[in-house]
Amino acid sequence: MSIRTVAAFALSLLLVVVGCSGNDEPTRIDCTGSDLALASLSEVQPTDCSGNGSITVQGSGGKEPYKYAINTGTFGTSTEFNNLAAGDYTLRVKDKNGCEAFIDVSLQLTGEDPLTVESTLTADTECFTNNGSITIVASGGQEPYQYKLGTGVFGSTSAFNGLAPGNYSVSVKDALNCVFVKSVTVVKGNSNTSLAGEVRPIIEANCVSSECHGGGQSPNLASASGIRTNAAAIKRETQNGNMPRNGSLTAEEKALIACWVDEGAKDN
Repeated sequence: MSIRTVAAFALSLLLVVVGCSGNDEPTRIDCTGSDLALASLSEVQPTDCSGNGSITVQGSGGKEPYKYAINTGTFGTSTEFNNLAAGDYTLRVKDKNGCEAFIDVSLQLTGEDPLTVESTLTADTECFTNNGSITIVASGGQEPYQYKLGTGVFGSTSAFNGLAPGNYSVSVKDALNCVFVKSVTVVKGNSNTSLAGEVRPIIEANCVSSECHGGGQSPNLASASGIRTNAAAIKRETQNGNMPRNGSLTAEEKALIACWVDEGAKDN
């Protein structure tokens, strides 16, 4: 065997060891200590149902440059949001490090009985499917009301089911074509996913062997304590397809791992 071949073989072994060690993680910014903030500089209340209100914001702290978004919209460089109807809006800022901050701003159409909207939210407690929900209750304005979720079409249904955790924008339109927009958030509820009964069997069957993550490799995932210690890395690596090194997990297996980690990586 030539020196070049021996060197290449040694390098391949090194890569395998590093791949199982889990120590090759990129540096990540901890946004919990960021001083990134967002402020509203001006708000123009809408004067009619055409939606002529506006909000101007400005970010500070963190690391420039900043990008801005309203409700569930995409981030861009503009600090001004125009052509807004009455409603409750969530304004967001994201800095160069990927850290985010937000504020809530309400615009109100004045009148004898202006259209307003309240919402009832149900958390998503499923791993494989989504069962979050939003129920809208409108008042004021002139009935009948119509409802829509996001960029959908207005209709008579005021309840939206089967929703994943996330930020949503709901709109109500009355008989005078006045529109009220509301930003809401469906949270992730507790699915009670079990380490012993659901997550550990997945890890042991797919990710633990004598060559990788067994008793002689780091991190050792052959025990419940080892899995809990490395829970965040396990979630990240299984979600992006880097784990297991040989083979793959099903969507349900990935979902179970993510649920267990998101719920605190309990010793259950």
